[in-house]
Amino acid sequence: MKRTGVFYHDICGKEAYSSLAMGVEDGFMGIEKAGLFSNPNVTFFESRPAVEAEIARIHTQGWINEVKRSQWWRVSLYSIGGVLQATEKVLKGELDNALVIAGVGGHHAHRDSAWGGCYFSVTGLAIPHARELFKARRFAIVDTDTHHADGVRDIFKDDDEVLHICFCHNYGWDYEPGSLTANETKLCFSHGSSDETEIENVRREVPERVKAFKPDMLFWICGMDTHQDSYGTQALTEKAYPRL
Repeated sequence: MKRTGVFYHDICGKEAYSSLAMGVEDGFMGIEKAGLFSNPNVTFFESRPAVEAEIARIHTQGWINEVKRSQWWRVSLYSIGGVLQATEKVLKGELDNALVIAGVGGHHAHRDSAWGGCYFSVTGLAIPHARELFKARRFAIVDTDTHHADGVRDIFKDDDEVLHICFCHNYGWDYEPGSLTANETKLCFSHGSSDETEIENVRREVPERVKAFKPDMLFWICGMDTHQDSYGTQALTEKAYPRL
């Protein structure tokens, strides 16, 4: 059986970005109530806070200082720290996979700016972290959030050892749907508008590409706006997420 870690800190629920707050805390409580942690192969870890030097691997000091002055600094630290902690445990072989419940988004964060409930590249920061500590080189990022991951794309646009597959609404694309960059590692595809169409789109575009790329680690940005009760356009039900 695969060993799974769940990473979360109460700060991520109680201080979450406004449009995420209910889903973050309720989501973790739902996992607890479902008895997932009674499974011997599932372990809970309290997310640690990231330190500034870890954030500075990608972001400018000016932007770090700006976020420090906001109310989102602390929840950002624990959101990033959970991802870094999970990355470490997977690459050490202590876990086979992990779920990180963050209190802020990350895929709209650029090196020196951000928008849309994102402040730092929560997932992206795991890549230089893994490269520095574990000598891992190749990474795949799959993003099924409703909106285009402009920050992730910008940060890694010239890195052909990062495969980025984004299922996004049809605005803000820097490439046409289905098109490739010169190094053939950055792709955008339309997302589905129901459980079945979303799952079929992912099944068609992701598994073979990831296998061929042979990453050292795969990151999946699930997004918080994909549920039918949220503000996105995918209209997914709870049943879709385990299948994805």
